[in-house]
Amino acid sequence: MNTQGNFVERGKAIADKLIATIECDRQIVSSRYLGFAAIKDNLPAICQTLMEAIAYNDIGLVPSCQLEIGDEHGCTRSEQEFDPKEIVREFYLLKQIILAELRPQLLTCSPEQILQKLAFIDSAIDRVMENSFQSYTENKQHQLAKLREQIFLTNQELTRLIEDRHHHLSYITHEIKNPLTSIVGYSDLFIRQQQLLSGENNSSVSNISHIEQVLHQGRKILRLLNDTLEISSYQQGLKLRIQTVDVCRLIEDIVLGLKSSIDAKHLKLSTECFPEPLEIKTDSLRLQQIITNLLVNAIRYTPSGEIKLTCYKILQKNILEIKVSDTGVGISEAEQKLIFEPHFRSAKSQKNVPEGMGLGLAIVCQLVTMLKGEITLISEVNVGSTFTVTIPLNPSPKSAA
Repeated sequence: MNTQGNFVERGKAIADKLIATIECDRQIVSSRYLGFAAIKDNLPAICQTLMEAIAYNDIGLVPSCQLEIGDEHGCTRSEQEFDPKEIVREFYLLKQIILAELRPQLLTCSPEQILQKLAFIDSAIDRVMENSFQSYTENKQHQLAKLREQIFLTNQELTRLIEDRHHHLSYITHEIKNPLTSIVGYSDLFIRQQQLLSGENNSSVSNISHIEQVLHQGRKILRLLNDTLEISSYQQGLKLRIQTVDVCRLIEDIVLGLKSSIDAKHLKLSTECFPEPLEIKTDSLRLQQIITNLLVNAIRYTPSGEIKLTCYKILQKNILEIKVSDTGVGISEAEQKLIFEPHFRSAKSQKNVPEGMGLGLAIVCQLVTMLKGEITLISEVNVGSTFTVTIPLNPSPKSAA
């Protein structure tokens, strides 16, 4: 019978062959990123135990070694990110090497003895592999539990940071808006008083123009603050106030409010609303903001030509369709994918309207999402753009995130 030293030597020799085979095997990809020592792990101990068990079984004795091994091997392979198929492949290669090692001995046995030996080898390797897989699975479950805990804590932290950001933004915006509103108000009052007291040839006319610049810039900053705060509010989620809305009457009011801006650029605005009256259930304020922002955007980026607003109730699809078309500067195909992002402005828009802030369409997109609708864009540079908004006729009264 082989001595303990022989078992150690044979186990080491088989382990060395196995490691060399694993390194060259294409099906065990994980081994490519590991060194010799990492692949080796406790394979020599496993091989030694198996050879000792086989030797004792050959002489009809109960193996002095314990086959309850492989726990550490399974944990290590789990930490090394081995795939379960790779571990099965590893033990398959081990079996082939052991059979090759025992081949001379097996050739001297009878067929019945060969079958018995093969059955024992299969059983022994299966027991070690089972232990390895049990520890592999337990370790993976432990890793998943830690990962879930980490994800939960990270999610909590992100939620807190988002809430802090929102509160901080609201606070800063509020604190800036108050003095800025006063500056705008007093500047406007000062200009009105000076215009009443001064004649056209008065020396104070130039000073008034300077104050007008202050007023203009102040209003721009105030609009930026309002739009930024509005987008932040939409992202946090607002509760919709669903009510019956006369869309045609709403459009008339919007167009009347924008008449001075349209006349100042000598643009032609045509509207079409069908059927009339066109009544739907939606949030009146949000719908008004959508149409107003789309029209303001069209007016701002249309140097000359025509703007067309159409609004139809399509009963077959159960939607309200709103289209705003213009003959403006247009948007390139590459920039159309980013046009609804906050603060994004196309190259054409920056050139034609340098004071824009790129928040109007982002607000529209947020509002359309709140109303469970969709917005699409068709545009061609130097030809014009068409924005199409579709909104369901029977929206849910629940808040939209």
